[in-house]
Amino acid sequence: MIKFIPLTGLLFVGSTQAVAMEGCYLKSDEITSLVSNESEGKLTYIEVSKVADDFFVDGVIQGGNFHVCHIGSPLEGDEGPLKMAYVDNTLVYSEDDPEYDINCKLVFSFEGGKLTISDTNAHCARYIFSCGAHAGLDGVVLPKVERKCPGSDA
Repeated sequence: MIKFIPLTGLLFVGSTQAVAMEGCYLKSDEITSLVSNESEGKLTYIEVSKVADDFFVDGVIQGGNFHVCHIGSPLEGDEGPLKMAYVDNTLVYSEDDPEYDINCKLVFSFEGGKLTISDTNAHCARYIFSCGAHAGLDGVVLPKVERKCPGSDA
């Protein structure tokens, strides 16, 4: 009977890590206008939630010159969160359209209480989420905070 205890513990590691993904990842950025040189504090945030076995994300990435990138459902008329697949302790969204040479792969990885966003070819920022010219997704790192995200219904 004792032989099965370590194995049972391993079975629950994945679900424990997945639960730890949920929450608000947020930081404050000082954004400066390239025209007026005025600056203002803005919040960059991603909220990760789980409903049943599905993960959803919603948020806003601030960029230079007050350009933004809203992460949410890319479906026209659907202003809800973006559904992402859980793959090896990461969340992944992909969209391919060979006709327009679009190969979007958005990856959210979680380590040390931080969320890191990867959009290596910038196709997700450019074609799927229509980010402003001075707002990108690749390399954004956000710490997890113990508060609700702006605009959160939770």
